[in-house]
Order: sequence, then structure tokens, then C-alpha cells
Amino acid sequence: MYSNNSWTDGWRRFLGLPAENRVLEILRRLYVEKSQHAVVFAEHASRMRYPQFRAKLLEIAARETEHLKWIGEKITLLGGSLPVVSPSKPAGGNSWEFLLADLHDESRCAGELLEQALRLEADFPAVAETLQRIYEDEQKHRDQIREMLMRSDPLSVRAA
Repeated sequence: MYSNNSWTDGWRRFLGLPAENRVLEILRRLYVEKSQHAVVFAEHASRMRYPQFRAKLLEIAARETEHLKWIGEKITLLGGSLPVVSPSKPAGGNSWEFLLADLHDESRCAGELLEQALRLEADFPAVAETLQRIYEDEQKHRDQIREMLMRSDPLSVRAA
């Protein structure tokens, strides 16, 4: 997820840009990222060697899709339009490599989500609450992926 740093926020305030523009930018970037994550999780699930891992990744993809709905509602409530999402193509590899990439993406996004939630809490408490709920789900996803990683073989057969 894109991190909107305090330097940018400071310039927006200095130039008199409305806070709604700032929060809409954050939500649109998050929407794109979550949309791409849902596709990647579903793709990785289809390439998993173990059926229980497939099922778990499909659950995570479904939850990411639910997050999209929440974010989309916030964007619409703030008068914005949903962004166009470019399709993303997951890289090749084996089940273990897919899980490692998924864990890395979820970990990177979690810290940024929490930072965004804290930054928006005063001006947009409903948005911050939504981001906090997504962050909590991301923690569960990381734990689930980490557990799958620990149970999988890094030398497993390459995915088709």
C-alpha cells in the first residue's frame, strides 16, 4: 500500500487542499491494492499443492473482497468514485514461494494500514475504524499464512 507521508500531508494543509481529498487518495490506493491482493490470493490458491492451503487462501481472498466493499462504501460516502483497477499477474514459483510472497505483502500492508488509521482518526473516525478492522484481519491472515509456511516444504514441486 502507498504510504502518504506527513510531508505530503503538510503541503496539502499549506496549500489548502481539503482533507477529503487526502482521505480519498488513501482509500483509492487501498482499494486498488486490496483488489489486486484478492486476485493474487485466488491465483495462488489455485496453484497450491495442498488442498487445505487452497481452501485457506480462498478464504483470505474472500475476506479481501469484503474489505473492498467496506473501502468502496467509504469512498462513495465521501463523494469519490471507485478507482479503475489494473489486473495484476502473480509471479511464478512453488507453493512455499507463493506463501512467502503473500506473507511479505500482508506484513508490509499491515504497518501502513495502522499508520493511516492513526493519521485519519481525528478527522475521519469512521474511516479509521474501518482501517483498524482491516488491520486486525490482516493480523489473522499473517498468522494463517505463517502457519501454512511452517507446515509446507520450501522444496515442493513447482506450481503449474
